[in-house]
Amino acid sequence: MKTKTNWLALLTTLVVNMGLGMLWYGKLFNAQWMSGNGISLAGDKMMKNGVEMPMSNLPMITNVVSLLVFSFLINWLVEKTQSFTFQSGAILGGVIGLINFFGIYTGNRFAGNPTSLSMVDGSYTLLLFVIMGAIIGGWRK
Repeated sequence: MKTKTNWLALLTTLVVNMGLGMLWYGKLFNAQWMSGNGISLAGDKMMKNGVEMPMSNLPMITNVVSLLVFSFLINWLVEKTQSFTFQSGAILGGVIGLINFFGIYTGNRFAGNPTSLSMVDGSYTLLLFVIMGAIIGGWRK
């Protein structure tokens, strides 16, 4: 089955996963993530290990670009594996997410970061790729 790229599906994955990130890191696991990274609030300033963190838009720009690249790669894999259903796309995304989860966990073990940080970041990445795979795999033209 030869299909074309569904640009609306790729854009939708960007919007949905940006929303997921805001919910995940902004509401659900904000305290665990900040603690695991050594970040605290002092009034309206963010401090990392007692030093003020400069505020920048670069992390958010990098996030958007990364999500777009991930979407294109998932789209390519969906085509190559013919994962043209929501379920098969979600499974494909889950495999990629699980690989990322273990990479995050391993990196945090070497860095001496708390397991809670691995669980927050790794679970987010796993869920992100499952959602991305389901949308791109299942939403065909």
